[in-house]
Amino acid sequence: MFGIVFLFLLGIVSAKPPAALGADRVRLALPAKSMGYLPLFVGVHRGFFKDEGIDIEISMLLPQLAHNALLSGDVDYHGVADSALRLAAKGAPMKSIFFGAARPNYFLMAKPQYKSIAELRGKYIGMVRFGDTVELATRIAFNREGLDPQRDAIPIMIGFPATRVAALAAGSVDATIAVPPDNVLLKQKGFRELLFLGDAVEFPSNGYATSERQLTEKRSLTKRVLRALYRGLIFAKERPDDAIQIIEREWKVDNAVARESYASLAKSFSRDGTASEAGLMFHTQHIQRMEKGIGDIPLSKIVDFRLLEEIRREMVK
Repeated sequence: MFGIVFLFLLGIVSAKPPAALGADRVRLALPAKSMGYLPLFVGVHRGFFKDEGIDIEISMLLPQLAHNALLSGDVDYHGVADSALRLAAKGAPMKSIFFGAARPNYFLMAKPQYKSIAELRGKYIGMVRFGDTVELATRIAFNREGLDPQRDAIPIMIGFPATRVAALAAGSVDATIAVPPDNVLLKQKGFRELLFLGDAVEFPSNGYATSERQLTEKRSLTKRVLRALYRGLIFAKERPDDAIQIIEREWKVDNAVARESYASLAKSFSRDGTASEAGLMFHTQHIQRMEKGIGDIPLSKIVDFRLLEEIRREMVK
């Protein structure tokens, strides 16, 4: 049932150790337990949130439920920044504040007999959602091969990663969009990786958003959350072997899968948690195409990196 919230109580137990007493509880919702959120889980495993006096509670919520929970105050932050950008552009009081990836960490995986995108003409393609940035990125990649996925292929909306993988494995689709570790596991089974979408387009992904109220009323707490995320990102980039061990433990995969999954993630790691103007413009232009009547979208309306920039300056001193 969609209304059920599955909680992963990371570092939270019924009888807390003395160090946890007095810690600030922070509720953060994710759309799925994706490896794209590796900096967050590094922060949990390495104790970066505890260093900040934060007891982090992570829940899994569908994107629309996550947005509603954020605006109602039922969660403090969420990892659905891609669609938060669109809502903020339409006037919702929320801002995206951190991105773990500078490029979309998605891979086009196909049955073994297909060696190029051009060979997918007339074939069934499993997509994430119609009208989202991943579909647009896929369309751009197809266009570069002289194909229009809407006209020259048969796109099918299959939202959840596990469902897309199952559809490809069962032969229900000829190709699909996959994320780590699914792209790695599919390759082990003989499926072919045709494209890393980040090679076709640049836009930030795996981001976190919060409400304007949280930014204003709990600015100090938000800065501590961001510092833990930033440390998690830098750790993941600078200490790959340790990050790979965290992947093994958190996602219950063997070392070979964890190592190749990390290599996939490293293709799109954000430099510092912020996003380039070009990457954000990709989002705003897409929003303007999808939402009729929206005029110019100032970046200050949809993102706020000021606290993150403070953290970066302080940590390089």
